[in-house]
Amino acid sequence: MQQFTNSFGKVFLTVHHDAHHQWIYNEWRGLLSTDAVMQGCVGVLEVLRQTKCPHMLNDNRAVVGSWNQANDWIAQEWMPQALAAGLTRFAHVVAPGIFGQASAEEMHQRVGNLFEMRLFEDLQHARQWLQEAAALPG
Repeated sequence: MQQFTNSFGKVFLTVHHDAHHQWIYNEWRGLLSTDAVMQGCVGVLEVLRQTKCPHMLNDNRAVVGSWNQANDWIAQEWMPQALAAGLTRFAHVVAPGIFGQASAEEMHQRVGNLFEMRLFEDLQHARQWLQEAAALPG
């Protein structure tokens, strides 16, 4: 498990490789600056490269506000690297409220054709979707 903190020492991201379920679980929280999103995404890439885990569960339920400002970087820099590292399925649990949902929907429109990405309103359905994928014959 890795944790990332902002300049005030507050944790904004926890990354956990769940080998049993075959996914990387990212729990984002708080108000995310572009720098924080980029720093966290680079950390997630490292875990992806180390584990070669094809599925990701991105949990934004505790995120406050929008992170649209990072979507260009995510689409142009992070996604190609994540795909090269083996990412095939990305379950994204949206933050409550209009800003987080709009950010997630914009990201989905940009990258949705590169790999399987689905948006979820709750963690249970996101986990279920990834578990179904893990059970498919390889």
